[in-house]
Amino acid sequence: MKTILLTNKYPEGPYKIISSCVPDGFRLLMLDEVSQEDLVKKAPEADYILASGRLKIDEPVIKAATKLKMVQRTGVGLDALDLDLLRERNIPLYVNNGVNADSVAEHALLLILSCLRRLPEVLANTKGGQWIKQAQGVRTFELRGKTVGVIGLGNIGQKVAHLLNAFGAQVICHTYPDLTESQQQAWNVKQLPLDEVISQSDIITLHCPLTPDTKELICKGSIEKMKDNVVIVNTARGQLVNEADLLDALNSGKVSFVGLDVFNSEPPIDWTIIKHPHVVSTPHIGGVTYDSFHGMMHDAMANMYHFERGELETIAQNKYL
Repeated sequence: MKTILLTNKYPEGPYKIISSCVPDGFRLLMLDEVSQEDLVKKAPEADYILASGRLKIDEPVIKAATKLKMVQRTGVGLDALDLDLLRERNIPLYVNNGVNADSVAEHALLLILSCLRRLPEVLANTKGGQWIKQAQGVRTFELRGKTVGVIGLGNIGQKVAHLLNAFGAQVICHTYPDLTESQQQAWNVKQLPLDEVISQSDIITLHCPLTPDTKELICKGSIEKMKDNVVIVNTARGQLVNEADLLDALNSGKVSFVGLDVFNSEPPIDWTIIKHPHVVSTPHIGGVTYDSFHGMMHDAMANMYHFERGELETIAQNKYL
């Protein structure tokens, strides 16, 4: 039996889905607690690591995993993995490109609409027995006709742009590498320099990876360049945003509403911004639906199965290293 080490601790529902996808000849090993210490402790048993959650696949983990054949990422984010050491040890890394793109894109749109319609406030009033119609309604906005800046146009960003177009929004974007004219036409977006996207958008939604260049992309300096009453949504990585600066902008009214699915620390150490009345917050759930979770686990398990059988070049998908 080959051992697949899960770098997370799952409750019964998700674990049942994972278990249903395990191929013959493999067994699961789950953490007793979500900690680097427990991950290092269990790493020597791992033939394969299924990397999810926020624990790091760092030097202590990789050195302890003396039987490790391959690392399979459940998603696409790589900021928690020591890529240089994996290369040095010649340990292949596979990712699940696009497997939860629809889920995250739909969630981003959900947050955008919730912000425009001031959903937390409206729900609280209605559930509290207050029937406020016109006075409340005229303080909300439609998505149609708004300029939405999409920062990052990968698998998720492209799907977000498609959804926004269906609502009649004008989509501008900043991404790397640059889009061709034909791509811009096909996706009905206009690529602009980052400063212009930031300054021209009524709504800004983040879909870029976390890198040294994008860390704290949303900060005091960039917020000052934005339109008054801008809406900001982040379903990518929490560290793309300086939360203290964003909170100041919310309190001043410069930023009207924020939708956050990701945070600087998860779970948060400081819940102040989550509890702000003009913040729609969710617990990094954008990429997790039954459909996407089953899909990512099925695809991840299939990769490990085919890798074990020596079929990686023809069968296994989305090799990164």
